[in-house]
Amino acid sequence: MNLTISFEGPLFRVRPLWAFVAGFLASGSPFSLSRLLLLAFLVEGVMPGWWRSLEALFRGNFPSLSAAGERPLSIPYAVPGSLAWKAMKGLGRIIAWWEEFFWPERGKIAGSFLLFTLLGLSLAFFQNPKLWPVLSIASVLGVAGVLSIRRDRDPAPWKAFYDITIPWLAGFIADHPVGFLPFLCAVSFGIMAWGLESKKASWGEWLVFGPLGFLFLALWFKGHFLIAGGLACLGLGLLGEKGKSRYSFVLLVLFLVAWALR
Repeated sequence: MNLTISFEGPLFRVRPLWAFVAGFLASGSPFSLSRLLLLAFLVEGVMPGWWRSLEALFRGNFPSLSAAGERPLSIPYAVPGSLAWKAMKGLGRIIAWWEEFFWPERGKIAGSFLLFTLLGLSLAFFQNPKLWPVLSIASVLGVAGVLSIRRDRDPAPWKAFYDITIPWLAGFIADHPVGFLPFLCAVSFGIMAWGLESKKASWGEWLVFGPLGFLFLALWFKGHFLIAGGLACLGLGLLGEKGKSRYSFVLLVLFLVAWALR
């Protein structure tokens, strides 16, 4: 009889919630249920919703501005042909394009996107101002990922860091400054998640096992020999696993490293 480690179902895959919990545990912050719930809502509710609304906002093609009608706008003493007259004419065309094409098709989505943006900024403001840079990086990753989808390219690199690295950092800096090693660990988790989602098998293997080797060496030289040995065992387990079952092992990597960093 073989004993295997398996966490089935979406709750036990490498998701923002578990990355956040691992980062929170790694920081050794005092437990606060209200803060934990609000930050968990940020990384598992607001951030995925922001990505989805941004993706929906950019989906499809819109007619150009020239296809819209003209909405006459004028300001006093704007002589036809002058710079002010041309500016008002261009603004009127933009307003007509917004009313005719954008708002009827994307109005609700734009409202959702604005709501998620304001929710994220509000939670960051009331919880910890140090979250602002983290959310700024997340917004860059989100835009890059959505543009990759629009151009029919693989969004896995951007999505991995958005789903894993950013939530881990959000949990870690709740009451703790991010040092060099924790930051590198967070980046390593994102690279491993990228490798799990990579469509190129050989390249994905390097993305998974390269960061795992770095984490092993870093913890070994920091004196965490037992945990480093656990990472080595997980690496050996990963060699025999394929597909989504690998998420179980990477989930354990997150929490083993969190234990070492406390």
